Amino acid sequence: MPITKEWQALIDQKLNDRASRIFPAWRLPHDLTEHVRPDASVSAFELLRKTTILSSKEIEITETYSAENLIRILATREITSMEVTTAFCKRTAIAQQLTNCLTEIFFEQALQRAKELDEYIVKKGRPMGPFHGLPISLKDSFMVEGQAATLGFISFLKKPNATKNSFLVDILLEGGAVLYAKTNVPQTLFTCESYNRLFGTTMNPHNLSLTAGGSSSGEGALIGIRGSILGVGADMGGSIRVPSLCNGTYGFKPTANRVPFGGQQDFIRKGWPGVLPAAGPLAHYASDLTFFVRSVLLAKPWLKDSTALAVPWREVPKKARLTIGVFLNDPMFPVFPPISRALQSAADKLKKAGHEVIPVNAPPILTGVTGAVRSFILDTEDTVSKYLAEAGEEPVECVRQMNLAALLGQSGVSLDDMWRFVAEREDYREDWGKIWRENQIDVLLCPGSRGTAVPHDKYGIPVYTLLWNFLDFPASVIPYERANKALDTEVIDGCKLPYYDPTLTLTDCILVNIDEVDGAPCHVQIVGWQFQDEEVLSATETIADVLN
Repeated sequence: MPITKEWQALIDQKLNDRASRIFPAWRLPHDLTEHVRPDASVSAFELLRKTTILSSKEIEITETYSAENLIRILATREITSMEVTTAFCKRTAIAQQLTNCLTEIFFEQALQRAKELDEYIVKKGRPMGPFHGLPISLKDSFMVEGQAATLGFISFLKKPNATKNSFLVDILLEGGAVLYAKTNVPQTLFTCESYNRLFGTTMNPHNLSLTAGGSSSGEGALIGIRGSILGVGADMGGSIRVPSLCNGTYGFKPTANRVPFGGQQDFIRKGWPGVLPAAGPLAHYASDLTFFVRSVLLAKPWLKDSTALAVPWREVPKKARLTIGVFLNDPMFPVFPPISRALQSAADKLKKAGHEVIPVNAPPILTGVTGAVRSFILDTEDTVSKYLAEAGEEPVECVRQMNLAALLGQSGVSLDDMWRFVAEREDYREDWGKIWRENQIDVLLCPGSRGTAVPHDKYGIPVYTLLWNFLDFPASVIPYERANKALDTEVIDGCKLPYYDPTLTLTDCILVNIDEVDGAPCHVQIVGWQFQDEEVLSATETIADVLN
């Protein structure tokens, strides 16, 4: 069923409104934007360097500080929130024009907020809170009073703008944050791609022809190009970590409901019994992941959000010598050469730095992946498809191919499937428990994906992130190394099918030409036991110091 004229008029109105919110002085000339398209092997960084919109000081503000460092100098009034907010709003305007990463733009409100915060610190002689004056970006699913939250669904254009904030948004604002933009997601939010029929494709700033990942697609791209120094995403199968690894940033998925998730735009039926989503940060520095989670938990979010767990922040001492389990590959899900090289190099560096590195024999990844996939078919009403049908919106190709029931060889769902999901998770957690106990590891080092960012619509099922959502284990991504066609020449057996083959199974690989991903960021993933978020964050900082 085609999109009607009524719906198309709403789409055009939305896109025109979004475009109008970029100030004329911040718009790029046509000779730069003409290069911007999803099939262009162009670096957004190269295009950005050709602009004169950012002053030298604004380049310094957006490129040289961590969030924590900016907070410190904002608190001492060496720099104003107005200066910082203006710099990031400008760079975000450029990022939107180069990568199509935004859904909602509210620069005017942000600048007014920055002005008020500058007045507050002068009058009170102290910052408002831990985020005082710092611009923070948000995934589109978070509700901000007065702003829309369409999640890329055309039918959601008829939903009213938010009348109240998500609980996490309230905590950020009470802590002195400046909110200025919301970021794009893929259709349905159940893929690791970056396209929806409302806003279009978000592109990877390192190479526009590569995916920005998903479902926190716009966050990944915006953080990647440093239009944001600290952003908030949500992760149900890799939706923070995949955009992080695709765009060369840090990302952290906490144990579910430690960082408050409540009050977001609804897109899953209430009472969801399966894999739980988690809210968490994307950033440029490992220490900023810790800073964000610590600051939020010290605000006691469970007093605001009844779904947030009353598990306070714990200060854990940094270990000088970590015991790190290393899991390099599962033969059913072969890791591509760039990531294999990065993982091996990371393990070698950590060993040389004095950490104990223990290779572990992991339980089959397929068990965790199929267990997680089983939970995603429990919605017998197929709610997300209804949202598409309301506006006559056809599923995009990657959504159409993500036929999870077919992947499991299932034609229906019963109550027994719910029991089976819970039982499989218990058994699989015990399998990993034996690994943790026998080796007495602090954290696990493993791939976050079989490869780097890949060409659009080629990501497939995020097996190396999804299994940790299944187990509800905290996990982070550290950017490390880059794909190099001169080094990554190994041929991997078994990678025989492209993603969109009708015979796709859970264990088939994606064909990726190394020339297409040459120079793309590589990564490692760090995983810890459930509720050991503080230990994972501490280990992430320690490991990042060694690697980067």
